[in-house]
Amino acid sequence: MRESAEVTSNKREWHGTHHSWSFRPQAFRWSGEMISGINILPIATDMRAWMLQRGHLSLMPTQEAPDRGGFTNLYTRSGITLSLLMCRVINYSHDYAHGSEPTHDEVDSEIERLRLYNEILLYSARLCEVAIKQLLYCTQIPESRYGRMALGQLLESPCPTCKRANGKEPHLVSLVGTLAHPYHLCLEFKHCAMDHMALVNKLRNSQAAHSGVQELNVKTSDISRSQLLEESSDILNGFLHMLLHVEDLEQNMLQDLASKTNAINLLKLNGLKAEDCNFNLVPDKEFVFNPPE
Repeated sequence: MRESAEVTSNKREWHGTHHSWSFRPQAFRWSGEMISGINILPIATDMRAWMLQRGHLSLMPTQEAPDRGGFTNLYTRSGITLSLLMCRVINYSHDYAHGSEPTHDEVDSEIERLRLYNEILLYSARLCEVAIKQLLYCTQIPESRYGRMALGQLLESPCPTCKRANGKEPHLVSLVGTLAHPYHLCLEFKHCAMDHMALVNKLRNSQAAHSGVQELNVKTSDISRSQLLEESSDILNGFLHMLLHVEDLEQNMLQDLASKTNAINLLKLNGLKAEDCNFNLVPDKEFVFNPPE
C-alpha cells in the first residue's frame, strides 16, 4: 500500500495514558441467561476486505429482540450504515474520476470533485470513530466518556477527573491506546495508526466538517477528475492503513470474547446460578471461575 508523504511527515509524540479496563455484560448478546453471541461486528475488517476486493460488506444484523440474542450495540448498527455509505461514495468517486457523467462542464466537474472529496474525508473519519466506539461500548468505560467524542479526542484528550479538580493541570488519556494496550497493540497504534487517524481528523476538520473547505478552482473537466483521483487515492490509502490496525484490535477482541463466551456458557450449562455470575472479565486474560466460598 502506498503511503503519502504528508502522512509520513505527520509524526508526533503521543502522551495519553492507558487505563486498565474490563468487559461488561453488554459485550455479549443474550438469550435469557445464555450468551448467544458477541455484541460487535468486524466493521473495519469487512470494510478493508471489501476495499481490497476480498470480501463483501455486512448488511444490517437481523432484528431479534434484545432478550433473544439481538444486537444492542448502537455503534454496530451505525457502523454498518456508514460502511455502506462509504462503499457507495468510493464506487461513485472512482467512476466519476474515470469519466462518468461526460456531459458535465468545467464548473459541474469542479463542484462534483469537491463534493466527493469532502464525502470521502468525512466518512473516513466517521467510520474510524464508530469502529472504535463500537469496541469501547463493550468495556466498563462509561459511554458518557466517549459518546460525543470526535476522532481526535478518542486519540488523546484531557482526563475528565482532573478537569474537575480546581487548579489542577489535567493529564492526557488515550481511549484508543487504552483499548489496544491489553492486546500489546498500543505501540503500533502510538507509532503508526494514530498518526494516520490524526491526519484524517485534521483534514476533515479543516476542509470538510466545519466552515473550512477547498476553494472552487474552475479548470477543465479532465484536470478536475485527475485531481479527484489523486486526492481521493491519498485519503483512501491512509484509510486502508488505519483499517488494518483497527482490524487487528477487532480480531483480538472478537477472539477474546468468543473464548469467554464458551467458558461462561459451559458454566451455565453445568448449573451456575445467575447470582454467582458477577465476573471480572479482564481482556486478553483466560477466564477462570473462582466459585464463591
